[in-house]
Amino acid sequence: MSGRNRTCVSVDLGGTKLLTAVIDESGAILRREEKPTPVGGGASAVIGAIAASVASLRAAAGPDELPPEGIAIVAAGALDAENGVIRYASNLNFTDVAIGDELKRLTGLPVLLENDANGAAYGEWKHGAGKGSNDCMFITVSTGIGGGFVSGGKLIRGATGSAGEIGHISIDRNGPLCPCGNRGCVELYASGTAIARTVAADIASGARPTGRVGELAGGDASKATSRLVGQAAAEGDAYALAVLADAGSALGFALAGAVHLVNPEVIVIGGGASRIGEPLLGPMKETLHRYGIKAMVESLRIEQAALGGDAGIVGAAALWFDTRSA
Repeated sequence: MSGRNRTCVSVDLGGTKLLTAVIDESGAILRREEKPTPVGGGASAVIGAIAASVASLRAAAGPDELPPEGIAIVAAGALDAENGVIRYASNLNFTDVAIGDELKRLTGLPVLLENDANGAAYGEWKHGAGKGSNDCMFITVSTGIGGGFVSGGKLIRGATGSAGEIGHISIDRNGPLCPCGNRGCVELYASGTAIARTVAADIASGARPTGRVGELAGGDASKATSRLVGQAAAEGDAYALAVLADAGSALGFALAGAVHLVNPEVIVIGGGASRIGEPLLGPMKETLHRYGIKAMVESLRIEQAALGGDAGIVGAAALWFDTRSA
């Protein structure tokens, strides 16, 4: 093979957005295409849209570019990654969709399927903030809380491909019921959704003054978001800082337990709510160090994610190249 880099087509299949890109072996994104996911048209429409994007990106290849070897997809939900089947994905209304076989039929390219959080974890480990480490924990703090682990340089999937469900670590066995069926899951306390829900309840009830956050929301509970809380915290608002301190502490407590299980070298934190920064992450770090075993946390690095919304597609491509010989 020449000195040119191998390429693959990488796909981040979301419920609202379909991101497709050609990525080379170095992790560089050569071309990308983004469009709404046609969920209303069913599985055939979604798979057809992916195939169309793949065709478009392949047609735009330069004369010196190696053709893509395959398609690497990251998606949320219950997956049978080995057989390329999305067993259930609520955001896509998919049940038992053989996306790997269908895309291969339409494009002629073999397909790799991976959980979206696992893909992001691998991307940050391979080409992002976790680069150079052997043992990396990735968490995303957004609508929910998800995660993934790379240990000894290998992605940890678990027996059913569900490893890394950090958001469903319970921090209170008598806590509120989570949709997963557990009680007291940390994402009920520390996700962007949970932060917004806390503020919305305070605005609606008037139980405590909501300060600058209430002003930014115009006193309307339905307009409360974690972004507004972060904005108010950046202005030094005491209420916003207190809400984020509670959320960060809950997250840190859960992470202490996760660290005790997998003993990572670095924790990489991504997701929209993580961009609030120190008002959330400071209390998280403090609690993690308070409850974590000293020998396991004293040298632990905590980094903010470097790849942003591209972590999934970069990680999917990296998995393709690392699991398939040239």
